[in-house]
Amino acid sequence: MMTKSKVKCWEVFKCNKLECPAFHSKNLNCWLFTGTHCRNEIQGKFIDKVEMCINCEVFVKNMDSGAMAETCGIFNEQIKEYRRIVDERDRELENMSMELALAMSEVFEALKKISSGDPSVRITEKSDIDLISRLKHMINLTAREIGEIVDQSHEFAISLAEYFDVLHKVSKGDLSARVTGISSIELLESLKDVTNKTIISIDREISERKSAVRQLQKIEALKSSILRTIPHAVVGLTKQKIFFANEGLKKVFGWNPEEVIGRSPEILCRSTKDYQKICRQIHSAIDKSKFFTGEFLLRRKDGRDIVCMISASPIENKTKNNRIVLVYEDITERKQAEKELKNSREQLRCLSAYLHSAIEQERKFIAREMHDELGQLFTVLNIDLAWLERKIRTNHKPIRMKIESMKEMVESGIKTIQKVSTELRPGLLDHLGLTAAIEWHTKEILKNKSIKYNLELNISDELFIDKDISTAIYRIYQEALTNIIRHSDATLVNISLKKDLENIVLEVTDNGRGITREQIENAKSYGLTGIRERVYLLGGTLKISGKPGKGTTLKVRIPLTKKIEGYSACRKRIINYVNNNI
Repeated sequence: MMTKSKVKCWEVFKCNKLECPAFHSKNLNCWLFTGTHCRNEIQGKFIDKVEMCINCEVFVKNMDSGAMAETCGIFNEQIKEYRRIVDERDRELENMSMELALAMSEVFEALKKISSGDPSVRITEKSDIDLISRLKHMINLTAREIGEIVDQSHEFAISLAEYFDVLHKVSKGDLSARVTGISSIELLESLKDVTNKTIISIDREISERKSAVRQLQKIEALKSSILRTIPHAVVGLTKQKIFFANEGLKKVFGWNPEEVIGRSPEILCRSTKDYQKICRQIHSAIDKSKFFTGEFLLRRKDGRDIVCMISASPIENKTKNNRIVLVYEDITERKQAEKELKNSREQLRCLSAYLHSAIEQERKFIAREMHDELGQLFTVLNIDLAWLERKIRTNHKPIRMKIESMKEMVESGIKTIQKVSTELRPGLLDHLGLTAAIEWHTKEILKNKSIKYNLELNISDELFIDKDISTAIYRIYQEALTNIIRHSDATLVNISLKKDLENIVLEVTDNGRGITREQIENAKSYGLTGIRERVYLLGGTLKISGKPGKGTTLKVRIPLTKKIEGYSACRKRIINYVNNNI
């Protein structure tokens, strides 16, 4: 008896579905696998594809008693599983039928209550059946909306009754009546607002008419009260004669108000000439701008001269009727205080100039002493160490190493002295001039910084520049460059020093974050304050401007020929002040 040869399904059908579970298992009983890829679609369990597999030639060729037993076993298991699923579905349908009957009974009962006028009824919406949950939700939603309609109807009736009551009170003259009820209905709220606004408008118009009458009665008393409380002298003129004056006239000029009524305001001036000059200025200004203010020397009743601020304005905003009101404010004490403040400020500026000069002299002296004395000492010490090194035998290695270390320390000390003395007072400024000092300082301070720079120095070294000006410009530039390094985050600096007519002009521009107006005006910006004082003392001008994200520009203009008050003159003023006041 010949044995029937078996075949491979993927070879029979030339299948290229490498992801098929039958292919991966290498089992020839492909009909027993779930999820096979036959006929270009994924197949289910054997019971789902039994018709297809029984007619398949692979099934016929590969079927034997063992395969048949395995097939029957799997088929039996799948039949049992389907039976279990059917039983579960039957139980679910039975439960659903019971729940549906109970739910419909509850729904009909709720509809009955709603139809009888009870919209407050609510039923639970929880159910395992989505259709029943939706139905219960619709019942509750319908009941809620019917309830809202009933509530709104009641609210409309109550609100309209209140409106008619308020309108009745208003018609009887009670303008304090208002619709006060609060409604959730937008139409009723709008009606309430319109009604109340209308009543308020009527009430306001009537009140304004009554108030106008009362104000006219009080205006004269109010004028008198205001004039009494003003601390300045207030005078009314008509045709160049005084027709009213307040109590402040006595405080400012020593005249009683009744003494000047009907007289010319010339009695408050030092002379007829002064009076005519004041009149021309007042009338000229009032004709143009309807207002005038100015400071004048006037005279009190006791003959003492005072400084007054005169403010003038036409009465009723008209000048044709020649009615003018004048306010005289005694500012004598204020002017004296301003004068003293100005003198004090000048003294402080002079003190600042003297201190700048003294500091520069001290810097110069200390730098020279360090360079000459300490430099000479370190040089001699270096020579002695060299001599000592020659005298020591070559086999004394530790001593020679110590001498080398000492020589390096001496060299470092010499460099430190040179650096400190240069920072205190660069010798280039005194020996080679301003341009050389600026060029050296720029290279020295920016050599280890990630900031590029452009130098444009268009001043001849032979150009004579006063030492005070040269020192001030160098210190201003020094402070400007320090601020750029500390605060600007700039990557490029442009420096320009040139002669402009009879001025020397320094301009420093960077591309940093840009200085703000608050920073320029900050009283605690001591560096900028120092720059301003140096420029002021030399009779120059300073302009600082910045744009956010685009950088800052500092421009200094110092006159070379203008006669200015130097540091030495300020020093003399300080000495004289001390001698006269201490």
